[in-house]
Amino acid sequence: MTESPDDIVGHKTFDTGECDPETGFPMLRHEPLTRFEGESLWNEVKRRDAERIDRIPDEKSAIKAMFDAWLRLKEFGWNDIMYCPKDGTKFRVIENGSTGIFDCIYEGEWPDGHWTMFDGRDSYPSSIAPPLYRLYPEDEIKHKQRMAEAAARWRMKNERP
Repeated sequence: MTESPDDIVGHKTFDTGECDPETGFPMLRHEPLTRFEGESLWNEVKRRDAERIDRIPDEKSAIKAMFDAWLRLKEFGWNDIMYCPKDGTKFRVIENGSTGIFDCIYEGEWPDGHWTMFDGRDSYPSSIAPPLYRLYPEDEIKHKQRMAEAAARWRMKNERP
């Protein structure tokens, strides 16, 4: 039997944005995946793998890339997770092994609580901390205002006559 680029070799899954009223689970749509599409996707994966290996050839360069990414994200306003709000305030997190930014809350008593990340209609509780968090802009404004007020109180209290 001859292979054709139009052969169906699998399927693509799409989220319809709707939930099944009976189960509450997302409703999905499936479409055929052709041999041509599958091979194109696989070739792109291999190309990106080779590019990453060229760019980051060893552990030392991987550690440097990881540090550079962490530092650059801090320059963009991200902060270490240990400083995240612990009062139920929703904030954004970046997780290791993911390219997404997710909503998150910290629940429980520090340091024995847990983080719950949200992705669309799903939630993922975890006792493993994501590495970085960032407040939403409106909460960042409030936080900076509270810090400025606290600094002013401290200066008033510690001024020398």
